Amino acid sequence: KEAGLNVVFTKDHHPYKERKVRILNGSHTSFVLASFLAGNDNVENSMKDPVIRKYMEETLYNEVIPTLSLSKEDCEEFAKAVIDRFLNPFVDHRLLSISLNSVSKWEARCLPSFLGYVKKFNKLPKYLTFSIAALMCFYSTQKEGEVNGGRCLIGTRGNDEYAIRDDQAVLDFFLANSAKPAKEFAQAYLSNTKFFGGEDLSKIDGLVDTVAGYIDDVRNRGMRAVVDDLVK
Repeated sequence: KEAGLNVVFTKDHHPYKERKVRILNGSHTSFVLASFLAGNDNVENSMKDPVIRKYMEETLYNEVIPTLSLSKEDCEEFAKAVIDRFLNPFVDHRLLSISLNSVSKWEARCLPSFLGYVKKFNKLPKYLTFSIAALMCFYSTQKEGEVNGGRCLIGTRGNDEYAIRDDQAVLDFFLANSAKPAKEFAQAYLSNTKFFGGEDLSKIDGLVDTVAGYIDDVRNRGMRAVVDDLVK
């Protein structure tokens, strides 16, 4: 403290690691794919977009923090520091760079908060649920390509193309399933236990229908219109 540093001495680092992974990393993973498809290219753009900023803050304060073991005050203070970090104009953190391996990142960073929320409140967390649909929309394509000699899928945002980079099994899954009707696509993804640490999310009441509804809406109206309505 005399040096002006926020240092915590503890015998149990797990709650602090949990806080970091689920607030800092989890917030990244929960909003970046929706933000990219809504037209933003980096984290600073996203935080200056009032709709995406609200999306992220609602996710953090109302869905992630209530599932953490540290105090609400401690977690909210950390979340504020995270938001300040995201607003740093000197860090050009590209959303496409963050998108790498998003399926396993969602499992590690968002799934614990998602399951914790469902268990605690016995309902679906609105924004974390939407982040599943946003991920599925980001990965939706029938086109393959290469980046630096490695296989990828090629998605489209308006008139632009972008590289979707992940493990081969993930790319194969989306190539085979993402053109299917939304409910069939959602059922296939949510029931794939390899993507969720052995969990079959399709068994969670209402999740398949809710995710499918979001996917249909994005397919029909585009990500920007859907996110705008989501945060109202």
